[in-house]
Amino acid sequence: MNRLTKYAVCALAGLAATHVSLAATVRVSGDNTWKVFHDGELIAEAADWQAPTVTEFDVDKNGRALIAIYVHDAEPGGAGVGGMLADIILDDGTVIPTAEDEPGWVCDVGDPIADRDDDWETVAFDDSAWIPLTFYDQFGLGVWAGGTAVMTARFGDPEVEAFWSWCMPNNETDEVYFHYRIGSLAVESEGKLATAWGSLKDSR
Repeated sequence: MNRLTKYAVCALAGLAATHVSLAATVRVSGDNTWKVFHDGELIAEAADWQAPTVTEFDVDKNGRALIAIYVHDAEPGGAGVGGMLADIILDDGTVIPTAEDEPGWVCDVGDPIADRDDDWETVAFDDSAWIPLTFYDQFGLGVWAGGTAVMTARFGDPEVEAFWSWCMPNNETDEVYFHYRIGSLAVESEGKLATAWGSLKDSR
């Protein structure tokens, strides 16, 4: 192997070791309606939790992007339960689901989206006070299990391993906002832990 060939091999090895994702896909379902933003731009919205959205988006040259999701529960308070399920698939095959072992997901509750003008969906927004998600059933189980077959067909591959989630108890809050920052975690407040709930007390 001559010096030039050796240099080329080493360079390629270095690139492989420092791969930066430049494209990704976000898959989302929300109960009842949802909007998905990428770096402040609306890229998907829907109003049927059994018809998830699957949307491709670009990641910047440093491998960073913000996915911001708003979900509205149309059944106020204890009349119903809200839920959000999502995952992000990077172009190297990495999957980032809403799950207890993915601490980058954070959430907040607030006013309806039409009443907000604080640019919550943009990269510059300070989400350091946002809290970890509350987790419920894994996809295919629990309250939302009835839609599994239809949703699986729409999601496509890979298999969904995400958990349904919310911000605080999902029979108390109706306007919920979620963030995931690809390439950097949101600031985590000391002492805040994700809460996992094995099952829901409420049923449909």
